[in-house]
Amino acid sequence: MNSFSLNRFWKTFRWVVATNFRTLTMWTVGGAAGVFLLSMIIIGMHDSYRRGLTNVAQMQSSYLGDLQNVSSLCCVILWIAALIGLSTIFLNLNKKAKRESFLMLPASNMEKFLLAVIYVTVVWTLSMFLAYCLGDTLRMVARSVIYGNQWISTIPMTLKSIIPTIHFSSFGLVVPTWTRVMIIDMIVFGFIWAHSLYILSGTLLRKYSFVVSSLVLILSIILTAWIVDKLDLKVFYVETIEIPNTKVDYVQKTGVMGYVLGIGFPLLACFNYWASYRIFKGFQLISNKWTNYDILKR
Repeated sequence: MNSFSLNRFWKTFRWVVATNFRTLTMWTVGGAAGVFLLSMIIIGMHDSYRRGLTNVAQMQSSYLGDLQNVSSLCCVILWIAALIGLSTIFLNLNKKAKRESFLMLPASNMEKFLLAVIYVTVVWTLSMFLAYCLGDTLRMVARSVIYGNQWISTIPMTLKSIIPTIHFSSFGLVVPTWTRVMIIDMIVFGFIWAHSLYILSGTLLRKYSFVVSSLVLILSIILTAWIVDKLDLKVFYVETIEIPNTKVDYVQKTGVMGYVLGIGFPLLACFNYWASYRIFKGFQLISNKWTNYDILKR
């Protein structure tokens, strides 16, 4: 099958979700229990301190501070869980029986690859977020019943931390339209490149894919920072414009490294997705112990 059929893709996707529903449910329930226990421990560490307070405002402030700590920690955990899901996109196929059943699905290679990407990107991530919401709800119920605390959810705090916000307005700083476009380009395609990196690692490697892709990501950031520092290739810089008889304006402009990253991120992301698909098309029932692509035979 070389053609792409939306109807066939949807039927295959539903089969994959149904097949993995039990495992996904176990992870969701386990994640909810973990979030509940973690939040109860973090908040419970300061219960004795709060009992010694007589000022209601101070008690409320302490409780809100603990909730903020829970939110920050859960935000990090959610990011890690999402990246682990991406890097283990084909982990279930390490067993011959599951690999055979997946490869023999009545769907094209493109359909099977896309459904795997969508599953780990959307379904897995949403299930982890659902686990967090359930755990946070259990925490609110327990704290309300046992300690009489208010029902204050950490979900809005976490969403505020997870969803990036861009503020262009600043006193005395002018950000031209092109600079704004480059900033948005770097942020959006930076996330897409990171996504493609973990997908490529999970497609190529059968072991330690999360560790390898994380090391590559960290080393890439360090290398970029070193180049910016040593070669003075700025990502963005501020230029001062002095106009006679007027106030001084500061204009933010895009540097050489900004253009390199703005163009490099989408190109590298496209290459990673292309390479991932090429590797997936070469999947065999029996493959190398460490990789899904036998380089020596190509």
